[in-house]
Amino acid sequence: MARTIGLSIACLIDPDVAGQIRSGLESSAKAPNASNDRVSYDLSVIQALRRLYRRVDLVEAVEASSRTMDELMRIKPDVVFNLACSTLPIEGSFTGCLEVLGIPYTGSGALGIALANDKVRCRQLMQAAGIRVPRFVELAPGRPIEVDLTPPLIVKPVASAGCAGIHRDSVARTEGEVARLARRIWHRFGTAALCDEFILGREFRIGTIETPKGMQPVGITEWKFGDAAPGWGFKTQSIVSNPRVRRARRVSRALAVLSRRDRRVLAETARVAMAALDVRGYATMDVRMDDMGRVSVLEVNSNPGLWSGSSIWSRPSFGRNIKRIVEAARRWPEA
Repeated sequence: MARTIGLSIACLIDPDVAGQIRSGLESSAKAPNASNDRVSYDLSVIQALRRLYRRVDLVEAVEASSRTMDELMRIKPDVVFNLACSTLPIEGSFTGCLEVLGIPYTGSGALGIALANDKVRCRQLMQAAGIRVPRFVELAPGRPIEVDLTPPLIVKPVASAGCAGIHRDSVARTEGEVARLARRIWHRFGTAALCDEFILGREFRIGTIETPKGMQPVGITEWKFGDAAPGWGFKTQSIVSNPRVRRARRVSRALAVLSRRDRRVLAETARVAMAALDVRGYATMDVRMDDMGRVSVLEVNSNPGLWSGSSIWSRPSFGRNIKRIVEAARRWPEA
């Protein structure tokens, strides 16, 4: 792919992995072949950017310090590619600072980030926009547990990342089981629990990138849960984070085989959901589809991880999609 002459990118990276990233780049090593490795994700993006653009600077995202903003003001990049703040609490305020300075950046702004991270509020907004979501109830710590939902139900933390707090036994079939699981979440996370109706069916992840016509799918993958009865498999903390667990439970994810009708439904659902939450740039959406073809959105992930080994971002190529994300960042202030 031809290099875009004259464009400079500042890649924001986490200080915890900065040394490993620089070492990998200096040795011209390829990104490690491990989809759960943050260094692998970041290296694959930086290597793609270096193939595309004239100048790519690495800037560490240092919390509780003006050093990061000072460095960006010194460099004066055309675009900030955010590979760090999506894992830090400062993400919203950081994007606000970039907007004040007039520096384009990849991904969503403060509002989209906040709404996507709030599982209760985002579902309310999606429902108002006509998007189907699982019926749910929020269970606050120490409050009486009252659930007017028909089992099976799945209980998870109201605010978490990477399926944290979701385990193999997180599906409840009685109100007593719901109470036990809610108390476990209260004790471990100190936060409310979310009790969802469990949607029996297939589970998909849709990757989207912003275009002049709005957020458009670039890849749809389906989870396969080999050791579960049809429709009963679901992602857990250990499945997402541990390759050995995935192998033992015969869990995989690959490009989805879908009818044209189902692809249209998923594409339109993603477009409406992203607009309702003010999510832009690029994002993923997790959904379940029941045996009647009805789609329920589980969550929207603003600024998700990007990896060259992921089939979601591989069509038409990883480099092309990285370029599209940068182009979306450059367009947004003019929108």
